[in-house]
Amino acid sequence: MIQVEEIYDEAKKIVGNCSDVKLYRWICDAVQLIANAAELEGYKGWVDLCTDCQTCVTLPREVDTVLGVNIGGKPTLGLHQLFNFHLNGPGDCSPCQWTWQDQGKWHATYRDLITPAKLVAYTETDLDNNKSFVVHGFDKNGHPLWHNVGGEQRRGLLVPTIYGYAIPDADAPEVGRITAIEKEDMVGMCRLSTIDNSGNTGVLLGVYEPDERLPQYRRIKLGKRCNWVRVAYRKSHPRIDSLYDHLPLLSRRAFLLAMRALKGYEEVDFANAHAFEADAKRLEQEAQNAVEAPTYFPMQVMDLNQPRDKSDYEQIR
Repeated sequence: MIQVEEIYDEAKKIVGNCSDVKLYRWICDAVQLIANAAELEGYKGWVDLCTDCQTCVTLPREVDTVLGVNIGGKPTLGLHQLFNFHLNGPGDCSPCQWTWQDQGKWHATYRDLITPAKLVAYTETDLDNNKSFVVHGFDKNGHPLWHNVGGEQRRGLLVPTIYGYAIPDADAPEVGRITAIEKEDMVGMCRLSTIDNSGNTGVLLGVYEPDERLPQYRRIKLGKRCNWVRVAYRKSHPRIDSLYDHLPLLSRRAFLLAMRALKGYEEVDFANAHAFEADAKRLEQEAQNAVEAPTYFPMQVMDLNQPRDKSDYEQIR
């Protein structure tokens, strides 16, 4: 791992006179330039999740791409989002047992609304009072959500953020479907929940970190119910906004070459930009290979016609 403080001066010299906001944006772009070309060690992650016997699982924020899923400790086969539409596939009524299916990374909440309900937000500190928290979607009648700002109609429902109080506006509609969430940077965590008519109980929909602005989570659908799953995944690209953040790279020189490649693209010097980019990827890949353990990872072929365990035999009967 490389700390931003270690490359700050040289990176700023390459970019030129600019604000820290612009420099951090370039640093993020340089990391992505290298990371998109290979499976880097710093991007690999594993997580165990309790599913509570649910087949739809929302994954943590840092999960970008799912590489593999074990259902209850057993390996499974990953299916494409459009697999259910294949003529030779199971459709929606007969899911495959030992499989998982990608549901995309465009979900703004941990779970969907089961019935229309009013929404409230819980904040951790009064420093987040009146911070903007807008829920996009549709009300119970299927009409788009709107809110008024200074006489101007804007899309989305503005959920009040008041520390110590979680009360919806008197004229707030019941929300039937949530498509996106847009919020300001906050000091503490913020929870979105439904609330019933008594004002005492509800269902938790999501817990959002302070720097989340447009929350988007990936979901997977399991072919078999189980209490837990283990997911191997590729991490999302890091957000850099301070000297103390870390870059998931091993080669400092590769990063600086990637910065020069971005500078070349900015100045429309494509020949040098391509050369710098190629060298940056090569140096980082060499650094990755130097620490890669000589492990065995064979190709696998699964015969879907053969039952996996006793429960599968019982279902066939």
